[in-house]
Amino acid sequence: MRASATGLSLVLGRTLLAWCDQVGAGGLDRYVSLGGFQGLQRAEAITPVEVIAELRTAGLRDRSGDAEPVYLNWQRFLRRADKGLLMVDASELDPRHQAGAELLGKNPYGLLEALYVASKATGASRCRVLLPPQLAGYAAGLLNAAEQVAASNLSGNGSLELELTTDRQPSIMAHPAPPESEVPVLMHDLETWYHISLVMSLGADWHEALGVGGHTGTRLVTLLGAVNTTGLVETPMGSDLWQVVTALGEGVKGAKPLALAIDGGMGGYLPPSASQIPLATEELTAAGVDPGLGTLELLSSGECLVDLTRRVLYRYWVLAGQEPSPERGLVTRALRMVTEITRGKGLTHHLDELIKVGREMAVLGINAAWPLVSSLTYFREQWTDHVAGKECPKHICLQRPKAPCHRTCPAGIDIPSFLALDGHGRYLDAVASISQDNPLPFVCGLVCPGPCEGACLRGEVDQPISIRAMKAVAARHALDQGGYPTPEIEPPTGKRVAIVGAGPGGLTAAFFLARAGHQVTILEAQEEAGGMLRYGIPAYRLPHEALEAEVKRISDLGVKIKTGQSIDSIAQLREQGYDAIFLAVGTQVSRLIPIEGVDQPFVLGGLDFLKDVRGGEDIQVGPRVVVVGGGNVSIDVALTAIRQGGKRVDMVCLEKRREMPAHIDEITQALEEGVAIHNSWGPMRINPEGSITFQRCTRVFDERGRFSPTFDSERTLTLEADQVILAIGQATDLACVEAGSKVEVERGLICADPDTLATREEGVFAGGDVVSGPRTVVEAVGAGKRAAASIDAYLKGKPFDPAVVAPTRRAEVEPVQVSAMDRTNLRRPEMPMREVADRQGNYHQIELGLTDEMAHQTASRCLRCDLCIGCGLCQLVCSEIGAEALRLKETEADRLAFNQFTRPSTRCVGCGACGCVCPTGAISVKDTPEGRRQTIFTGTVVKEHQLLTCGSCGEPYAPPAYLDHLKKRVGPAAVPHVERGICPACARQRRAEELAGQPFYSVA
Repeated sequence: MRASATGLSLVLGRTLLAWCDQVGAGGLDRYVSLGGFQGLQRAEAITPVEVIAELRTAGLRDRSGDAEPVYLNWQRFLRRADKGLLMVDASELDPRHQAGAELLGKNPYGLLEALYVASKATGASRCRVLLPPQLAGYAAGLLNAAEQVAASNLSGNGSLELELTTDRQPSIMAHPAPPESEVPVLMHDLETWYHISLVMSLGADWHEALGVGGHTGTRLVTLLGAVNTTGLVETPMGSDLWQVVTALGEGVKGAKPLALAIDGGMGGYLPPSASQIPLATEELTAAGVDPGLGTLELLSSGECLVDLTRRVLYRYWVLAGQEPSPERGLVTRALRMVTEITRGKGLTHHLDELIKVGREMAVLGINAAWPLVSSLTYFREQWTDHVAGKECPKHICLQRPKAPCHRTCPAGIDIPSFLALDGHGRYLDAVASISQDNPLPFVCGLVCPGPCEGACLRGEVDQPISIRAMKAVAARHALDQGGYPTPEIEPPTGKRVAIVGAGPGGLTAAFFLARAGHQVTILEAQEEAGGMLRYGIPAYRLPHEALEAEVKRISDLGVKIKTGQSIDSIAQLREQGYDAIFLAVGTQVSRLIPIEGVDQPFVLGGLDFLKDVRGGEDIQVGPRVVVVGGGNVSIDVALTAIRQGGKRVDMVCLEKRREMPAHIDEITQALEEGVAIHNSWGPMRINPEGSITFQRCTRVFDERGRFSPTFDSERTLTLEADQVILAIGQATDLACVEAGSKVEVERGLICADPDTLATREEGVFAGGDVVSGPRTVVEAVGAGKRAAASIDAYLKGKPFDPAVVAPTRRAEVEPVQVSAMDRTNLRRPEMPMREVADRQGNYHQIELGLTDEMAHQTASRCLRCDLCIGCGLCQLVCSEIGAEALRLKETEADRLAFNQFTRPSTRCVGCGACGCVCPTGAISVKDTPEGRRQTIFTGTVVKEHQLLTCGSCGEPYAPPAYLDHLKKRVGPAAVPHVERGICPACARQRRAEELAGQPFYSVA
């Protein structure tokens, strides 16, 4: 048994974990040497009734939520008229439970022996093992073990017909019925079958002695969360639950513990004060949690129990299937109310209703009662705070979540709004929206790596929205229409700000500071503004005119841009009377690697090479060029080398192809133009005769994801080279801060507060690559935006408010109207590209830009995650009424997304409930003057019904499908009222007249 200083782990013989560890990789021979199949031999020597008596004496109970004494199940099974079926249910409410992998992975023979014992005692030879998806990988091992046993003489005269499935999901019921079978079934969970083997092998007295306080046996538990040691443990039944967690978990980690989550919350929640109870069926049940627990997760303070309850109820709702049933109906009702509470639509009576629903579920044996009732019982204060609209402890409820693309953009651009504006052809408005967060829409539309596209939920359906290219579309149209909209500028403050560096960070900071009314001067050492935008990115990616247009818009705000200005010290700027200084000097110096031969005359720095070429120098290279590096800069160097005379260009990097930091589109362009990419090689030396030797890179990152390459020096690669260009890193020139300044520098980067970007020098701020190291253009823009907000607060004597730079909705834009079929089937348009043959020897732009038609198509694909926040209320209320017309997709963004725009066309009954519960107005249900009811989901009509006309007033009032659906839900006595053919208003009027016609009885 695994050792523990607490003594809770057992060493009393062959308990489950010790047994599995001892069998390990030894196979069947090892299992037999440890006494394997002695239990089967014993079962063969006694009668079936005696086998059952042994199980009864052992006190063995099913380890599932049922917790029924095992012998009772066997007794019922023996009364059957036919042979029946043995069944193993290996599913777990929490798939993180490690017991199944431990048992099946190390000791499949223990399960097989138990099944042979049951076969001998009951006469059943067929066995079905129900594996969940997470254990599917153990199916082959179990089948191989079964063949080994069958080929030996260990099974005596017995035989098993073994069947396996690998799609078993846990049941929502505490007493789950076996899967449909034509014969009676003897079913236990996986751990119980292993205990049967031990009881029959070592005897009932041994098993009974393992427990504590009158309980018998042991239990496997996976510890998770805020404990110092997580993982699978084994503890006696009857042990103190809190001691199991804190002792076997070797202490609580971090903040004050809030709760124990049983089976990830699926089995309920207990506060520490209520967790000091025995690990036993009756005590756990009385405490209001599932006695069939598999995992115990310690939650720290700050967790939101309301949201956690919503999550587990949603999983139960999914497990309940898609067919209406009393169980599914109760789970749906509970989940709908809990979701309303998290979205700020909760009412006080909801809590009482939830308790009532929870008790109804408990009576029916529905597992969803555990999390609902226990959470409401023990953590009532959190629930009442949510209903009252107070702050959620985790700050995830009671607020409108941002769209994933919006939240992911380093500059905080309101992406859904500007996409919709593009889709409506309102390009000036789109640029205005973008410019509230990013003053460089054209630049970023051409060179941004698009982290927002990686977060786009449409990408989990087919392909993400072409967000980057849509910025360029808006910018191009705005410039064609006379220029970008002029932003509002606040009155002059009289404050002067110096910005050192005219790269994307400095330009952005200048834009926002000028808008705030400050007098801004940018001091740039190069001859022209732009920084890396001008000198590091080739013209085939970023044309000169695009950059010039955006530099001009900033200077048009009154920003002075002084080029050719080298700054020697901070004091120099102080003397010129600046009230604040922003250091945005970037990283524009090539970093060379300390290898033999790096000082050879044919070795160039990647950035130096790009800067010279972009600056107009006609540097000829080649014909053989080797580029070292795997990032976007390396790609630019390689493609520039081809344009500067390279005939054979090899690009060599440490990373495997899938690990390369370069964007996949950039890699594709390089391959198209003939660049040969050699992955997993690191430079050893540069040889004077004109070659470079590499050694095999066996690993780039260590187990913690840190850069820590390892090499095999015995495997080498040598490439001939007329030029070697090193594009493996960038550095910065910090001469201006290293003389008499309080600005701290560490490992070649300036130290600044991560929130305010303030340095130790009063009034001096720093941001972008000079603080973070080489990053993307859009990250530099984000840093410039944050710096401007922080400097503005400093100049006005106010504390910096992070909310100023937080992602903010900039507009309320109507969705683009698009049909359900197009919304479902439109695919991402391919970016028009210049033919490879037309790129040779020139710097013409490779990307030709999306056409207007492509842009409209792109906007039409957007799921509008700013409007539909993925709460799922619509599909829940639709499920409650029994229509099941709406389905939302679970996503990696931890929210739902509506993408099945055609499903409602065959299922929607036109009741309008979805529109009533939607908290954001993403769904609307409208009756048209033509007598039709439209259900509209973020701009798409997903269903249109013809309305019936009232037989009394002649007004349209309801779709036939809704009335047909209503008749199925009301009792027979109400059907004639539904079929009267009059609207609700007329029905109420008619009923009032009927009541008014009743005689009044006067009092004598």
